[in-house]
Amino acid sequence: MKIENLCVRRLIGDVSGATTRGHKIAIKGGYVYQTFQGGYTLTPLGWSVVRKIENIIRDEMNAIDGQEVLLPVVCGADLWRETGRYDSMDNIAKFTGRSGADYVICPTHEEVITDYARSVLVSYRQLPFMLYQIQTKFRDELRVRAGLLRTREFIMKDAYSFHETQEDLDKYYKRCFDAYYRLFKRCGLKNFTDVLASSGDMGGKYTHEFQLIHEMGEDTLYICDCGFRANKEVVDETNPVCPHCGKELQKVRGIEIGQVFQLGKFYTESMHMTYTDADGNEKTPIMGCYGIGVTRVMAAILEESSDDNGPVWNMETAPFAVHIIGLNGKNTPVLELAQKIHDDLTANGIDCLLDNRDIRAGEKFADADLIAAPIRLIISENNIANNVIEVKYRVNDIDTSHMPNEIGMSDFVTRIQDIIRILAHK
Repeated sequence: MKIENLCVRRLIGDVSGATTRGHKIAIKGGYVYQTFQGGYTLTPLGWSVVRKIENIIRDEMNAIDGQEVLLPVVCGADLWRETGRYDSMDNIAKFTGRSGADYVICPTHEEVITDYARSVLVSYRQLPFMLYQIQTKFRDELRVRAGLLRTREFIMKDAYSFHETQEDLDKYYKRCFDAYYRLFKRCGLKNFTDVLASSGDMGGKYTHEFQLIHEMGEDTLYICDCGFRANKEVVDETNPVCPHCGKELQKVRGIEIGQVFQLGKFYTESMHMTYTDADGNEKTPIMGCYGIGVTRVMAAILEESSDDNGPVWNMETAPFAVHIIGLNGKNTPVLELAQKIHDDLTANGIDCLLDNRDIRAGEKFADADLIAAPIRLIISENNIANNVIEVKYRVNDIDTSHMPNEIGMSDFVTRIQDIIRILAHK
């Protein structure tokens, strides 16, 4: 794609109303556009990043036997009345349709998934199973902050597992727990951890949050050298000492990027979901729940890995793998070579952006920092004279000091494919 055809507006200078570096970069780089307070349009750049995060999540959820579904954004209020949450949760957006029926714009989907699962489950032979979706949520939050870190509308991955026994749920909980560590690492996040947490409105007792430790986080976390980690709802803040070893706990800030719950039978019992066990008895399944804020993960990457010039993605999340910059926009050989490199790489399935504009080099490099392709190829008269292509790198999860800073023109497709494999840890 040519950069002038990219339907994105990049900004120069400071951004009013943005309170964190990641929020500023998201707006300056043209990744998001605020449509209403707490609701953002994802631009072609932002949507590309989100889709790549989603694909990482799908890889890891499918690897632990997840089955993807898509549930409706809106559901009838009767499902929420079955569990009692219609009246107990204060961030639900509700409305009455023209027929007089009451509806909920789902802030979460436990009721909806349990309703579907109970229509399918008959026998213990079907258990265990896990269903997941990547879906838009709307929560009527009173307070929004920091761009995509806290919004009213957002994209979430929510997964739900169903089990015969607590032991089986424990085993699956650990599988999903481990998958979360893999997928957050694949997204390029670094300083994240799990902490004990309270379940809040979700029901159940056993839950962990996955938190990116960062000063811009709104959550208070307590950690200890012995390995104990918890959020403030779990810790007695009047006496913040480790319940395991008695040492004083370290207080840090965190950005919640995911949470896993052991829900028990709260939803299955209240919604009368049953199956027949091996002895012919009617039993109630046990549930687990596993959430990830997809758009918040993008925001977390921006907070942790951006610099003053722009974001720093990795190869799995960047909107483009390669950014080709032709210097001296009036030099025909430079323009032609840059175009050929773009066309040949694109023909080999590599996402490329081409900048052949007749503008100053500094403007091109500033845009390249905001778009932040992991591989930047620079075409100039000097490089052509030396029969090489200059290579620059911008990645957040690998040391590139040993990588080549120039490649030959005769085999550039193969060389770039090799570099991409290295940067993608393949």
